[in-house]
Amino acid sequence: MPDISPTCPFAFALQAWPAIWLGDLLRYLVPASFAALLIAGLPLAWRRRRQVRARGPLPGQRWREFGYSMVTVLIFSANGALIGAGAKAGVLRLYIDFARHGWPYAVASLAVLVVAHDAWFYWTHRLLHQRWLFRWTHHTHHRSLAPTPWAAYSFAPAEAVVQAVFLSAMLLVLPLHPAVILAFLTHMIVRNVLGHAGLELMPRTWLGGWWGRWLTTTLHHDMHHAFGRCNYGLYFTWWDRLCRTEHPAYRERLRQVVERMGGASASKEVPRGA
Repeated sequence: MPDISPTCPFAFALQAWPAIWLGDLLRYLVPASFAALLIAGLPLAWRRRRQVRARGPLPGQRWREFGYSMVTVLIFSANGALIGAGAKAGVLRLYIDFARHGWPYAVASLAVLVVAHDAWFYWTHRLLHQRWLFRWTHHTHHRSLAPTPWAAYSFAPAEAVVQAVFLSAMLLVLPLHPAVILAFLTHMIVRNVLGHAGLELMPRTWLGGWWGRWLTTTLHHDMHHAFGRCNYGLYFTWWDRLCRTEHPAYRERLRQVVERMGGASASKEVPRGA
């Protein structure tokens, strides 16, 4: 029989898992619910100006997205419990004393996490689009041709595992504080919800400026759902631009959305060569 004393990493994981599961659940529910309610409550004319797709969600789609997201929450929370066990066993580099590295390191480690996760997502995303993997991994997510905020975690179990192990892998080499991990995971779900919102919620000046040039927009990911093999990026557009996987019509489509949002004068805000 395994040791299940309080000092055993396995026992620690079992004890910590319910709280971790609740945290992962709320981190999904709060932004997804907020976005869904916000979109439903916005004036119809405002929504039409910011709409990025012609079709709407299919009947029952939101419940399917929610159901798969619950499985993802379960997998993410199990990974979180294993991270706690790995840290207790001294395998993963989780530190509790914030003063050990200080604020500059915390900010820098968060930036490293975001940039590294964007690269991880881009390349694993392209891998999951390979025919021999797509059917039993990424196809679940792409059943939502017109995704809603509830699709943010709508993954097949295999894809959820691929995304979950990123944080564990980073903790093998990069010391991280729980507050940094929380900030990273919150950023991840908020950007995921925005990407599946179906309309641009960011300010027009952002979309026509630095956000539209370097960060992915709702339109960017919506075109991935519509066309498939393009626009693989999660947070930034640079991998798609470098590897020439950005949809050729994306920049012009973004220009049109910005124009609808702010009038003809906005047409100069998204340069054609951006």
